Amino acid sequence: MESVVTLEKWLKRGRQRTAVLQVLRKPMPASETFHAARVLDPHLQLRDLWLILPQLMERRIVTSLTPRQGNGRLFALTALGRKLAKHAFDMDVAPEPGDVDWRRYSWVVRARVRRATLLGLSALVERDGNARTATEIRKAIRGEFPVSLNPVLRSLKELLGKSLVRAAGTTADHRRRYALTPAGQRIANQLRA
Repeated sequence: MESVVTLEKWLKRGRQRTAVLQVLRKPMPASETFHAARVLDPHLQLRDLWLILPQLMERRIVTSLTPRQGNGRLFALTALGRKLAKHAFDMDVAPEPGDVDWRRYSWVVRARVRRATLLGLSALVERDGNARTATEIRKAIRGEFPVSLNPVLRSLKELLGKSLVRAAGTTADHRRRYALTPAGQRIANQLRA
C-alpha cells in the first residue's frame, strides 16, 4: 500500500484529481461530483471523471457506497481518503453516517423533483411540526425549483412507496397530508449537510 506522502504527490500532479477529491466532502453521485468539481477545474470533462474515479478507487481513496447499482452510484472518501484530504488540503471530512440507507439516498438524489419534494416537506415539517399537503409542498419549493402540482404528487407517491414519506391524515376538504418517516428525515438531513 502506498504511503500518504506518495499518494499526496500523485494526487497533486493532477488538477482534475485534486478537484474531485476536494468536492467529495459528503457522499455524492458522479453527476453531482462532476458539477461541483467543474467549478474548481473548468477543464474537467465527464469522461475525465469516469477515468479518475476508478483510479481513486484502485488506490482506496474513494469507495462506492452502492457498488452494485448501475445508475446513481454514490462515491465517498474512505478513511485513507479523509486522511489524505486532511494532510494535503487541510480539509476535515467527517465519515458518512451509518444510519442512512444509501441505496434510497441514491434513488432520491437521482431525480430533482424527488429531492426538492423531500427537502421541501422536511423544511415545512421542521418549521411547525405539522404534516403538509402536496400544494403546500409545491408552494414551498417553487421559489428555487419551479414545478407544477402533478410532478410533486408523483414524487410523493414514489416517496411513499420507498417508505420515506407517510400519509398523515387528510384535511377537511379531503386532501392528503404527508409527513416524513425517520428514514426520510435522515436522508433529508444528509442532503442538507
